[in-house]
Amino acid sequence: MFKKSKKDPFTTPEMLEMISWKSPAFLRQFTTRFGNIKPRKYSGLSVTHQKRVRQAIIRARELGLMHYTK
Repeated sequence: MFKKSKKDPFTTPEMLEMISWKSPAFLRQFTTRFGNIKPRKYSGLSVTHQKRVRQAIIRARELGLMHYTK
């Protein structure tokens, strides 16, 4: 069985600018329904983009823009 690879959505510089704590609605697609951060296996991101998304979610949570849990 071959594993189907997912395409990293952040291939353009414009998309990379969307990874920010200022856009909690966009960052919610990288969290589960319980508020946990999705692992790389399910989000389909590269290592560097996953780290940036994780850091942006943590910053948004600390500022009160996103919930820690639901």
